[in-house]
Amino acid sequence: MIAVCIPALIVPAGATEYTPDFEVTADAVYLVNLDADQLIYQKNAHSPIAPASLVKIMTAILAIENCQDLDGTLVTMRRYIQEEMYIQNLSLGGISLAGLLAGEELSMRKLLYATMLNSGSEAAMMIADTIGDGSIPYFIEMMNEKAREIGAMNTTFKSVNGLPEEGDVTTAYDMYLIARYAMDLPGFMDIVNTVAYNGGPTNMHDTLYWNNTNKMIAPDSQSYYAPVRGIKTGSTEEAGFCLVSTASKNGYNYLAVVMGVPYKRSVSENPVFPLTRQLYEWTFGTFSVKTLLERGKSFGEAKLLLAWGKDYVSLMSKENFSALIPNAISVSSVTYEPVLPEMVKAPVAVGDEIGRVRIMLAGEEIGQVTLVASETVEASRLLITLDKLLEISRSFWFKFTVVFIVISAILYIILMVVRNRNRRRYGRVNRRKDI
Repeated sequence: MIAVCIPALIVPAGATEYTPDFEVTADAVYLVNLDADQLIYQKNAHSPIAPASLVKIMTAILAIENCQDLDGTLVTMRRYIQEEMYIQNLSLGGISLAGLLAGEELSMRKLLYATMLNSGSEAAMMIADTIGDGSIPYFIEMMNEKAREIGAMNTTFKSVNGLPEEGDVTTAYDMYLIARYAMDLPGFMDIVNTVAYNGGPTNMHDTLYWNNTNKMIAPDSQSYYAPVRGIKTGSTEEAGFCLVSTASKNGYNYLAVVMGVPYKRSVSENPVFPLTRQLYEWTFGTFSVKTLLERGKSFGEAKLLLAWGKDYVSLMSKENFSALIPNAISVSSVTYEPVLPEMVKAPVAVGDEIGRVRIMLAGEEIGQVTLVASETVEASRLLITLDKLLEISRSFWFKFTVVFIVISAILYIILMVVRNRNRRRYGRVNRRKDI
């Protein structure tokens, strides 16, 4: 059993961030390596920004979590939804729709495809109307409650489909949290990574067919980039062009939130696609995992107590440590800062945890590894006994007992003195009476 006396320490949570060697023409970006949950690059990641159709990721989350049977749950489009979409389409000069009509009946799963692929605004409202028990405002409350649960504390949803609403804001970081949460839901990634979906016949259409607005996953598109999977596009004049996506290549996996690329109505290619591709190619070409610390590396000694004739115990790293760092950075540029206890009390066995070592790169901590004893040291019974006696002497109750005894002794002495004085005085009085 090892006893360690170590002062309380606060470990900084900062992480090394990097900057691309090209201009990032977006208002906000959050780029993360998913394998290590490591932030690679961010730009205005916590600044408020309009979410546009990225809102629909949250709409899909609530649909998947609150509908037990996506295929068996049938939803009918209510007339008020069609009327509202008609008004919105006129006022905004064209909105994304899935081509659904009042009275049309679809399964919840098909509505998810219509919402996430074709970015159907009326499909999102149908989901909200159903999950919200006929109340869109109640569904929006559910969205905001879920955002808080996920940790998206700077997000306030005002719509279910991302059409412009005052106060409808999020951040690139919050959208990362929301997308990362959605990725773990059953079936979500299968839906958002579908290039095109045939919804089949309905009571109003002979067939429904939706193409994914994310052209980066479409092999016949000029924007196609093979490593990309999902997740959702968005665009309004206020929000600009937005895209949340993932990409995997050579065993490395990333998630990128790119928001606020300058908006233009007529473009041959959505400008968020080439920028996202540029970010991914930069990461794939710039970073790789390197082993920065190997298990068993010696890290000096820690002061040792209660061992006869031995004042120190040698230390070593408990495990390997690897991190994603730029290829241009040599492992030799990494430095180590051991954080050791003031003292260690024997007995100590090989493998006992003693302290830790901070792994530093360019002045930033990128990780920590536990330090353990690399040798066994027995304790001296005599020194242990003396140490216990010292501990007892320093305890509150020992001090209290000593003080109590001293005070009692003093009071006893005072009492004895008073009694003896009274006896002498009483003796003199009696002698006078006898005379």
